[in-house]
Amino acid sequence: MSRVRFCSSGVGSPVVLALTTRLQAYAWGAVDGMAELAGTEPTGGPEAELWAGAHPKAPSLLDDGRGLDEVVAEGPERLLGRHVVDRFGPRLPFLLKLLCIARNLSIQLHPTAAQAQEGFAREEAAGIELDAPSRTYRDPFAKPEVFVALRPTWILAGFRRRADVVSDLRRLGDPVLDPLTERMAGAPDGRDALAHLLGVSGPERSALAAAAARADDCSDTAVIGWIRRLAAAYPNDPTALAPLLLELRRVSPGEGVLLPAGVPHAYLHGAGVELMGASDNVVRGGLTAKHVDPAELARLLAPPGVAMVALPGRDVAEGTRLYDPGEAEIALYRIEPDGSAVTAPSGHGPALALAVGGAPEVTTASGRTEVLGRGRAVLVSASERSACRISGTGSVWWATTGDELGPPSGS
Repeated sequence: MSRVRFCSSGVGSPVVLALTTRLQAYAWGAVDGMAELAGTEPTGGPEAELWAGAHPKAPSLLDDGRGLDEVVAEGPERLLGRHVVDRFGPRLPFLLKLLCIARNLSIQLHPTAAQAQEGFAREEAAGIELDAPSRTYRDPFAKPEVFVALRPTWILAGFRRRADVVSDLRRLGDPVLDPLTERMAGAPDGRDALAHLLGVSGPERSALAAAAARADDCSDTAVIGWIRRLAAAYPNDPTALAPLLLELRRVSPGEGVLLPAGVPHAYLHGAGVELMGASDNVVRGGLTAKHVDPAELARLLAPPGVAMVALPGRDVAEGTRLYDPGEAEIALYRIEPDGSAVTAPSGHGPALALAVGGAPEVTTASGRTEVLGRGRAVLVSASERSACRISGTGSVWWATTGDELGPPSGS
């Protein structure tokens, strides 16, 4: 983990914060995966996520032990700038992560801002504690997500075409799957079939789980292969059949995707960089030991036609590639100085910089320099964004708000 320095003096002065990133040891993470990916100290256990940001669940730390969330709260305009505070409130609106996925994450989706506000208020009124296992809405914020693969990554996201679903169901030829076939009749996609799969109980649940375990056909497709793997990991969960209904995608290194609100998805295997709105709202439906809320997931499904969006990225300057999802809270850049200095994107809000590989340096307009060892992070305040330079070797992932980019291309 990184050492920390608080490079500032006085309210309103330029600020650069070198931060200790926070490791999340979720069971789905690869053993020593983050050590291999980002060069952090190996733990000998699962290393799923490395967090850089101010989310109160695991804020990055200053050397005096304070969390970045506490520092932001003490002087939000000083760190974030007036524009960001006016637009998003007195909080850092994005969270930057590295993911190293050895086992699948749950089938899940994220709510829109309006849905998050309504769900949070509902559970608050019901008196459900924020840290209760049965809680679904832990804050009133949306959680748009951009993921860029660092290694080949498999994701289930959005719905498959009706013809493909029906074709696979017929090839499997298992009468236990007939209820899913029936729900595909006249449907634009597999949403009704997924809602049924999420909601089954009793003998039908057991029968569908058993059907997932014996799924086989002569084609030996990736879809069938993933059903078998998921059924082995979750032998009593019929949602192991989800690859029949959800689009299976392989994302190559350097490719990005946007997961809009309401799109059901599950990361299956791989590694990458993820930038999201700073929210912990996850509506889960299956393939997890955590709390699931299948009825709420089915209720919040996005309309037909809303799907995962490919973000190949576009070069905006020498050594700088932008992954712009068109979401107000987030925009992500990959900066590769390749031994020479590169001017980082300017803007009117703060930026988080996280290094993967090499030992790049961040030098701000005021002349302050931070060395980003592998896996380290730096917060550059809004007043320091101008003429910021990245030098050295390796990749720097530069996260900021997306509203400063204007509307997405083609809008």
